[in-house]
Amino acid sequence: MRPLAGTTPQRYKMITLLDRFPVKPVHYSLVFEPDLNALTFAGEAAITLRAEKPAAMIVLHAAELAIHECWLEWKGRKLPVAAALDSKSEELTLTLPQAVDGEAVLHLRFTGTLNDHLLGFYRSEYRDEHGTHLLATTQFEAADARRAFPCWDEPAAKATFDVTLIVDSGLEALSNMPLAERKTAGNKTLFRFARTPVMSTYLLYLGVGEFEFLEGSCGKLALRIVTAPGKKEQGKLALGMAKKFLQFFNGYFGIPYPLPKLDMIAIPDFAAGAMENWGAITFRETRLLFDPKTSSHSTEEDIADVIAHELAHQWFGNLVTMRWWNDLWLNESFATFMATKAADHLHPEWKLWEQFLKRAMVNSMSLDALRSSHPINVAVKRPAEVREIFDSISYDKGASVLRMLEDYISPESFRKGLSQYLAKHQHGNATTHDLWRALGEASGRPVDEMMATWVEQMGYPVLSVRSSGGKLKLRQKRFLLDGGTAEGQWSIPVSAVSAAGAGSDGGERGGDAALMTDEELTLAPTPSPWLKLNAGQKGFYRVSYDAPQLARLKELVEAGKLSAADRWGVQHDLFAFCLAGTFPVRRYIEFVRCYARDSEYLPSADVAANLSLLWLLSAGEPFWKELAAFSISYLREVFPRLGWDAAADEPSTHKLFRPFVISALGRHGDDAVLQEAQGRFARYRKDPDTLHPDIRSAVYSLAAWAGNAETHAVLTELYQKAPSAEEKVRFLGALAGFQDGQLLQETLAFALSPDVRSQDLIVPIFAVAGNPHGKRIVWPWMRAHWKEITAKYGAGNPLLNRTLDALGVITRSETADEIASFYRQNPVPGTERKIAQTLEKIRIYARLMERVRGEF
Repeated sequence: MRPLAGTTPQRYKMITLLDRFPVKPVHYSLVFEPDLNALTFAGEAAITLRAEKPAAMIVLHAAELAIHECWLEWKGRKLPVAAALDSKSEELTLTLPQAVDGEAVLHLRFTGTLNDHLLGFYRSEYRDEHGTHLLATTQFEAADARRAFPCWDEPAAKATFDVTLIVDSGLEALSNMPLAERKTAGNKTLFRFARTPVMSTYLLYLGVGEFEFLEGSCGKLALRIVTAPGKKEQGKLALGMAKKFLQFFNGYFGIPYPLPKLDMIAIPDFAAGAMENWGAITFRETRLLFDPKTSSHSTEEDIADVIAHELAHQWFGNLVTMRWWNDLWLNESFATFMATKAADHLHPEWKLWEQFLKRAMVNSMSLDALRSSHPINVAVKRPAEVREIFDSISYDKGASVLRMLEDYISPESFRKGLSQYLAKHQHGNATTHDLWRALGEASGRPVDEMMATWVEQMGYPVLSVRSSGGKLKLRQKRFLLDGGTAEGQWSIPVSAVSAAGAGSDGGERGGDAALMTDEELTLAPTPSPWLKLNAGQKGFYRVSYDAPQLARLKELVEAGKLSAADRWGVQHDLFAFCLAGTFPVRRYIEFVRCYARDSEYLPSADVAANLSLLWLLSAGEPFWKELAAFSISYLREVFPRLGWDAAADEPSTHKLFRPFVISALGRHGDDAVLQEAQGRFARYRKDPDTLHPDIRSAVYSLAAWAGNAETHAVLTELYQKAPSAEEKVRFLGALAGFQDGQLLQETLAFALSPDVRSQDLIVPIFAVAGNPHGKRIVWPWMRAHWKEITAKYGAGNPLLNRTLDALGVITRSETADEIASFYRQNPVPGTERKIAQTLEKIRIYARLMERVRGEF
């Protein structure tokens, strides 16, 4: 087995703070008193610690805190401590007058700021008819608990926690565990919470505000939806889903949810979609709250996915935690995979595994085909590097290879192995290899050896298939979007679907997968007249067929002899080969004409998305209108089975596809669709109930596309008056839909105003970048306003990386050079990998446009 050239072997020992200094925490007793008027907090900590050998110095983490008092209680004595905080390393060094060993209690008093950067202990605001109100909340993953209290801020430094919050009367307080004591003293209320199990610092939660509660239960488990005032009724859908998902996970894992309560908390300002704090999960409002009158079906699916993801973390991540951040994927990939499994169990009619292909597989294969990708199990040395790997590799690629592994060893062996892994390591830490060992023992398969090739090297293979003497000869090599070559070899479970048992839609799977461990593999002759590799698209690889085989597959696609997933896979691989320069765009367009008649969402919608991307990338090119014309002809063939309005018995996937088709038709130049959208927008302004939530985003955006300055003012006003976060996001996206460049500049300026939450800044930036009249505007604007953007986000905010993603649709190599030069002069720690990936994508798309100019 050849390791991938240029990568770092991942079986390393990371030197953590616990490794460097022989002192570790056992228990934290914490008291916080936040002041929502002064935007500060005061804190006290009594940390029981254990020195494995005599130590005259203690080092722990702290950042953006002022340490006022510090002493050590040891063997009945009170020892003075000299404290020095290094803001760069975020380490607090405590020097003792003598060496201590065994157990001691460290006492600290400190203060900090309730920041507005959406990390650490921070403030969030909401508005009602009485004005603006503040609440305080926390986001500690990956390494921001140190911004709230001095601690050993590493996953392996597990301890128990006692939390007390002292708040102004009239406010509620929340933490991970149930309330043990509540008492009033003057104008303050003290909330003392029960002791937590042993857990990592990043899972601790603190919340203070004028919360409302929607209460429920799941057996003996107390459940609550927690919201800002006036919104608790919008939590009914989430409460019902949580009960069902908990029942599913309790049964699947064979270990009951381990805490006595679970709060699910909607936060108005939140950088991520949600965070799995043990027993106190926080959510962006749009990922928890649902209004049946104004929320779309897409939002309902998103809520289900996010709730299931965070609940899966209560076992994978919370009960068993990765030892270090290189194994982040143990948390995120499993939560992504299990969320789809749980939500599909609850709603099989949503066809979520097909949507998984279109979302998770597409996103991760696109990113992992770059030279600037990274392995799933990646070396991490400092907090800024942790933020870089909260990406599609750690979430979606990991989930995809788990799906492949489950298919290879069988779902029952997979479930059995997971249960054994959780039972063995519960309340502790584990590594990737602990998991592989459990799955290998449960299945009797060489899991560790096979999966090492998928998680310890970046990239994935393409299998070239050639017919020879009645046999199929396969050769693997690494697939790269730049069309080049690089080393890499994988253990690939090669499955196939064939014509055996003809007459059944989709054919039959050809037995157990063959494990391809070498560069080449020859498949035995088959009597089947056809064979399609990667059955059901379970494998994380692409397949390249020779011309005769590809022609036969096209016939099978047209005849419906392949499953929806397999029809998707054939064309999606071809589109990737277009981007890499090994398959002409014109041939792809000819190949996919028949997909317009495909009644299934997955293959038809993916082709539509690919055509839309080509249309966006080619904006300003001589052949732009020709591509738009083909896209219109394709979408016009699709649209009649969708229509403008939902049918009572239609598939749920129609609700997802309809707004995309409407928006794309209007923007690509279908006048009838544009006129209808304008009419519906006019009726909406008189009576909002006339416009279905599923198509609101499409109608708003097309109103902008056909609109002018007056329309911009109307949409801005509607944004400001929108009653929900979901509606605000729709209008914010629509404000980026104009064809007039000056109006787009006004939208971007508005995005930096106080009217737009920092969490939502990426919405107009992405939407302008996705507008053919705006994609060349985004970079000059971002360069000119970079200081304002970083100030709005704050240092260390993970949204910075997501914002840089918006530049990836640029198609000029010269612009890539400008971007590279700018960030060399204006470096931002934690964005280096994302910048490299963005530059690589720009150059790939620039070369694509050069090739397409030669075709059209």
